[in-house]
This record gives sequence, C-alpha cells and structure tokens, in this order.
Amino acid sequence: MTAALRGILCDLDGVVYRGDEPCEGATEGLASAREAGVRILYMTNNASRTPAAVADQLGALGVPAGPEDVLTASQVAATEVASMRTGGRLTVGPERPVLALGGAGVGVALEELGLAWISTARQRERSGAGVADVSAVVQGYGPELDVQDLTEAAYAIRSGAVWIATNDDTTLPTARGLAVGNGSLVAAVRTATGATPTVVGKPYASAYQVALDRLGLTAGECLMIGDRLDTDIAGASRAGVPSALVLTGVSTAEEVVTLAPSLRPGHVVETIGDLAHLWERVA
Repeated sequence: MTAALRGILCDLDGVVYRGDEPCEGATEGLASAREAGVRILYMTNNASRTPAAVADQLGALGVPAGPEDVLTASQVAATEVASMRTGGRLTVGPERPVLALGGAGVGVALEELGLAWISTARQRERSGAGVADVSAVVQGYGPELDVQDLTEAAYAIRSGAVWIATNDDTTLPTARGLAVGNGSLVAAVRTATGATPTVVGKPYASAYQVALDRLGLTAGECLMIGDRLDTDIAGASRAGVPSALVLTGVSTAEEVVTLAPSLRPGHVVETIGDLAHLWERVA
C-alpha cells in the first residue's frame, strides 16, 4: 500500500460467503476493518439479486451492511446504459426499453437510474401484438433463466440492440461447488448471434471506476479483496488498486506463482482476518 488504507473493495462469493455459509475468518476480519474506520464496499459480479437482498444476507451472517454498501454488476451495467443515453449513443424510453435478462437485481438497477425496461417474459407475451423495439439487452445471471430467455436476448441482439453483459464469470461458487455462471450463458448467446457484448463487471474497468466513485476514494487508498485471480485481482491490477487474494474461494496459492510479478496480488492469505495488520496500523 502506497497510501493510507481508507477503503476496501470486497468480493462476496467465495470471500465473505459461499452459499448461505460464511467463509472462514470473514465475519471477524471485516468487523476489525470497520472498527479501524475503513469503509467497505461489497462488490459482486452476481447480478441476480438486489443490493438490499445482498445486504440482508450479509446482516444474517453477522456482517452489518446496507444497500448503499453493495455494488452489483447490474448497477454497473445500468450505469453504462445511462452513460450511453447521456452521451447520445443510445435512445432509451417506453417505446425503446432495455431488455433485462437475469434475476430481480437487473431490473431494479435499471429502475434506480430511471431507465425503462422490459422482462423477457413480457417480451414473449407481446410477440403476437407488436414486440417492443428493444434498445439494449442487459444480460445478468438469474437462477431461473432458461433457453427461452436466452432466445429473447438473441432475437433483440440480432435486431440491432446494444448488448451489455454484467460479467463473464464462467462459474459461480456455491456450497456444493462451482455452478454455471453468467459467462457460460453469455457464451451461448454469443454463439447464437455472432455478436460480442460489452462486459462491465470485474475484471473490467467500469466496475472499479464505479466503485471508487461510490466511495469517493482514489485507487491507492483502497484494497481489493477477492478469491479469483482472473477477475478480482486482474481487474484491480489494471485499475491500479492494491489487492489481496484470500484462499477461501476459487484461485489457489500455486496459481499465483505462475503469474507475471506485475499481475500478482500484493497479499495472499488464508482468510480476511489475516489482513488485519493492514488496517490496524492506520486505525
């Protein structure tokens, strides 16, 4: 760390929890950071849930948080759509809504920014009576997504809709192991359309910029804590944010040594609690 640590960007799946169970040392480690006055923003590429739902889960695990402490990839995607609209590159409105693909978190994120949207189910209902002219497709993860949802996205993209993917993580950590992630579903739509989406979640720059803007801090004042070298850590490196890999999720210590030194995390630890010395010295 080259500057005093003032903020933590913390991944969730595989870092704070796995399914409904807390990761070892996460609750205690995060509590010590809060006690030291370090601000924590929880960043997740899982776009299916709303920030309020994520905050409720954190609270149930003994990690106090409000919706304002959570940044989902759906919110980053909505910010991207809003930026396109403001910049005159995209027209979004009731007659040209955004097609939201995924869980409840996608639609809520669009609504927060005043963006008109339509669900894939509603789009199918309208198919025989004037299908809405979709301006963009925001594709996020949803546990109940099916082939029909992916097909609606493909129809819209082939008709010229802008395509934004919340993330391209191929897997999602659960209590049972690694489940199919949004990246695998994005790959299916890519194969069907031949199109390439704009991806905004970690490790892409958009996610880190929105996070830093939310905290009002610089990259050097923050620490990214994650469990994936290819998303959390790689993205932090590109954004100039110091990082720490915790070994409670996907990536291993053995994988770290295969990376170029410039891409390695600054810290490799078993649990979040093992990072306490970083914030204790600035308390």
